[in-house]
Amino acid sequence: MSADKPNPDGTNARRGLPVAPAREAPAAAPGDDELVRRARNDDPRAIAQLVDRYQKKVYGIAYQFCGFDKSEAQDMAQEALLQIFRNLKRFEGRSQFSTWLYRVAVNACLDSRRRRRRWSHIFFPWRAERQDGGNTGTVIENIPAPEEDGNPLSNVSGGELKRDVMAALDTLSANQRIVFQLKVFQDMRIPEIAEVTGMAEGTVKTHLFRATQAVRAQLRRWVVP
Repeated sequence: MSADKPNPDGTNARRGLPVAPAREAPAAAPGDDELVRRARNDDPRAIAQLVDRYQKKVYGIAYQFCGFDKSEAQDMAQEALLQIFRNLKRFEGRSQFSTWLYRVAVNACLDSRRRRRRWSHIFFPWRAERQDGGNTGTVIENIPAPEEDGNPLSNVSGGELKRDVMAALDTLSANQRIVFQLKVFQDMRIPEIAEVTGMAEGTVKTHLFRATQAVRAQLRRWVVP
């Protein structure tokens, strides 16, 4: 049976009923390449779209690198985003934009953490001594709710376990911690971590293996036999 065709006046030929106009498919969201091209030409709408697309990911990275302190993470993420867009014209397109963005964000967070620690040692030496002693209790209390940032540590029940997780991370070397956090918290693949950090894939695997072993050893009392 053939479908009813509309009359020239827009009504159904058989029933004389109005025919609803065909709905247009929603326009597809522009890809990163298009937004980056426009943002490099100072298009404010493209910049806003890139910020909206990646600010939560940048905040997640900052949140881990600053010791899971919400307020400090917000400041660090803002600094990282500023660095990303200041250096946007240096992006040459040799890798995916998201990979380049994570690399700049990680480096910006590391630089910010070094500066904060340096100034803390100068102006607040007693605070630095407490931090070096591994007192993480006050930091743990400020971990946001899971719906705010989705960080795995937010889902760890019990303050004692949270403190043990933080203490375990503090035993890692700088490179081990970076690799572990990008893999576990950001769910990055080994090739992505290698590209973001500038390490060889074999080096990433070695750091990840050693970090995982160290964290497991620190948390062995929580493992049910």
